[in-house]
Amino acid sequence: MPRTPGAAPESPILAAVMSKTGLRAAKLLGSKLPAFRDIEDAERSLCAERDDLIRKLTDLSRHSASFRTDFSPESLKDLEHWCLELLEGDGFRSIGTDRETFGQAIAMYLGEVLVRNAPPFEWFVAEFAFEPGRYEIGVRRPLYRVMLSRLWPAPRERNGREQSIWRAYQKHAGQRNTR
Repeated sequence: MPRTPGAAPESPILAAVMSKTGLRAAKLLGSKLPAFRDIEDAERSLCAERDDLIRKLTDLSRHSASFRTDFSPESLKDLEHWCLELLEGDGFRSIGTDRETFGQAIAMYLGEVLVRNAPPFEWFVAEFAFEPGRYEIGVRRPLYRVMLSRLWPAPRERNGREQSIWRAYQKHAGQRNTR
């Protein structure tokens, strides 16, 4: 049976556990995700965008004295340190990008670090539960998903240890933070 635009999600479980405010927030988030005809179209486009963002981060890294896209968990610390430096003043524009694009590139890089270093993580694309036709990209392992289209693990200012992105990796990889 076709869904009415703006109607509650088809899943009675989702509808039962979400407040009206939570449902509105989820629908608002979904409305900001890209729309595609079908999953194949979404996979093609979102995976190409992921690859472009990672390539852009690799190209931009030539402006950093310390960060290199070697896809190691430790590189996330250097990436965060560099991002914090760029947050000061006109840093993003000085390297030919903007904060939002840089943040999206960080999210995709984090996903690639998880895929390469924390098996069995893999990339996937899924339709957003609250907005049919809207899709997002993420990484997953059995019983665990991290959606990266809406994740911008931007380092927080006043993050004294400058390791929030690395800690996010540790959390998602299921490892303990040993530092």
